Amino acid sequence: MSDNKTYLGFDFSTQQLKALAVNESLHVIHESCVHFDTDLPEFRTHGGVNQNPDQHTATAPPVMWVKALDLVLERLKIDGIDYSTVVSISGSGQQHGSVYWKRGAIHTLKSLNANNFLHNQLSQCFSCRDSPVWMDSSTTQQ
Repeated sequence: MSDNKTYLGFDFSTQQLKALAVNESLHVIHESCVHFDTDLPEFRTHGGVNQNPDQHTATAPPVMWVKALDLVLERLKIDGIDYSTVVSISGSGQQHGSVYWKRGAIHTLKSLNANNFLHNQLSQCFSCRDSPVWMDSSTTQQ
């Protein structure tokens, strides 16, 4: 392993995933971004969400977030990041974004293959294709 240490940070917002790598002097050495709407158009989001016509239901597909992670990691790799120097990873996520796992998903998580994209391996692990996000106001008083 190199003597150079790299610190990697991720910020999952409603609209995008940003990744930033800094060295020990806190100088940015790599950065990348995935905009959900433009970089992952197959999910047909607007502003990173799918808004129902009722204007109360706002969801996003968890597999989109995982695919964004795959894509940003690949972009950093193309940019020249040496993942063997990463000593710390930090992340933040959008407020109130829910992810519902299927029963048995833990077995998939325990047997991930580093040679395959995460979104391909995890696509069947979510119990909901679309999960509510912070913009959702579809719940009612009980």
